[in-house]
Amino acid sequence: MNYINFKSFSHEDAYTFGSIVLSIIKEKSLKPVRIRVVMDHDIVFQYMMDGKQSDLWLNRKQHTVEATEQSSYEVWLHQDDYKALLNNDDYAICGGGYPLFIENALRGAFIISGLAHDEDHQLILDAIERMNKK
Repeated sequence: MNYINFKSFSHEDAYTFGSIVLSIIKEKSLKPVRIRVVMDHDIVFQYMMDGKQSDLWLNRKQHTVEATEQSSYEVWLHQDDYKALLNNDDYAICGGGYPLFIENALRGAFIISGLAHDEDHQLILDAIERMNKK
C-alpha cells in the first residue's frame, strides 16, 4: 500500500494533526476518541477526550504499525499474512493505526481509538488530508 510520505514532520505538526481530528469530531458529532502521534518512539501528542481513560488500544495499534510498517487496517484486511500477531495481546488487528513516513522511512504512527475501527482509520486519513491542504 502507498502511504503518505512527509518531507518533514515536527511536534507542532503532531499538535496540528490532533487539533484537526478534534475539529472533525465536532463537525461530524462523533463519539469521543483517544488520539496519539508517535515519532521516533516518543509520544509527541496524546489527547483523550472526556470519558476516555485507558491507552491500551493506542499501545496495541502503535505496536501493530511498528511491527508491520503497515496501517493496522491494512493488517486487518490481510490477517492471513499476520497470523503471528492474531492471538497476541500486544497487537490490535483492526483499524486506527497509520504509519508516519518521513523521507521514505517509518518514523512513527498516527493512532486513533474510540470509534468503529474503520471509522478510526478514516478519521486519520481525513485529518492527514486536511493537514496537507494547509
